[in-house]
Amino acid sequence: MKKKETFWELLQRLDEESAQFNLHLSEANRYFDVAAKRTKAVLEKEQQQLHRTIQKVKTALKQFRKEKGEEKKE
Repeated sequence: MKKKETFWELLQRLDEESAQFNLHLSEANRYFDVAAKRTKAVLEKEQQQLHRTIQKVKTALKQFRKEKGEEKKE
């Protein structure tokens, strides 16, 4: 059978448990922040690559249309 806690023992135990909870919560927040930062960096890199690819496709398409237009004129 468990020993009954006094009110002060209960308060002390709850205080210790809340401190542990806050420690774990802050660590989880830190991991979340790191993951969010890395994910943002990856997304920005992918977006830049996408914009470069789109620009290359536009340039190639202009060149292709220009070449096709010259062939039709001849």
